[in-house]
Amino acid sequence: MAQTDVTTLGEAGGCAVSQSVVGTCQPVGAHGVAVWWQFAGSDPRAQARALLRTTAAEAVGAPTADVRVGRAASGAPELSGAASGLRAGVSHTRGLVAVALAGPGARLLGVGVDAEAVRPLDAIALAERWFTADEAAWVRALPPGLRSTGLLDLWTRKEAAGKALGTGLRAGGLCRAIGVPPPGAPPGSSRPLAPFPGAPRLTGALLPAPPGYVLACAVSGAGTPSPPVRVAERSAEPCTRPRSSSRARARSRPAWAAICW
Repeated sequence: MAQTDVTTLGEAGGCAVSQSVVGTCQPVGAHGVAVWWQFAGSDPRAQARALLRTTAAEAVGAPTADVRVGRAASGAPELSGAASGLRAGVSHTRGLVAVALAGPGARLLGVGVDAEAVRPLDAIALAERWFTADEAAWVRALPPGLRSTGLLDLWTRKEAAGKALGTGLRAGGLCRAIGVPPPGAPPGSSRPLAPFPGAPRLTGALLPAPPGYVLACAVSGAGTPSPPVRVAERSAEPCTRPRSSSRARARSRPAWAAICW
């Protein structure tokens, strides 16, 4: 099925973040990053692994049985078999899973993705405990109703960065400076890849996400310009889609898949 819509959400330093609506997942090169999200069923961890395997197989045009998903020493997902050479990241939170794939031509050291459900949090206390002074001040200055989203705006980018580096949030990952959103950008709003302060080859973006969620991606080892990133929904298979709610029925619309490379 032909692509029906591509909307560029922003550009910075030659890097575009786009949301794509297409009928099938098709590999179209090797130089970018794709992120798929999917509403989660009862076993998000297994669903995320299955989503990674399926999308990796489709991206390289191979049967799913020829793609193996393992775990690197860092804990990051590691693809082998037909999908060797692709960098991968996985995240799952309450109600949502997400995977990221980077083509070999992007020449990245790692890719990370993180998703979080927006929920009430003691945002000021958490920011003051874990974030830099500038980041905590930004969260504190937000209207009370936006502080939890603002905290997760920063948190997801920090966690995605840790995954891209292969360290997670160990070794002070939450204290890593990532920069506050630009003036006028609402917390949780999508933004293109941009280098983190003091780390020009570590870049992160906040991606379009379904209502009630924050979704971030980061890549390490990116040159200039950074690789393009595209994000899309992938509708759940019948065996994983929630079955007994009106919200589940609303989600049974045709799949979105990302044109990523």
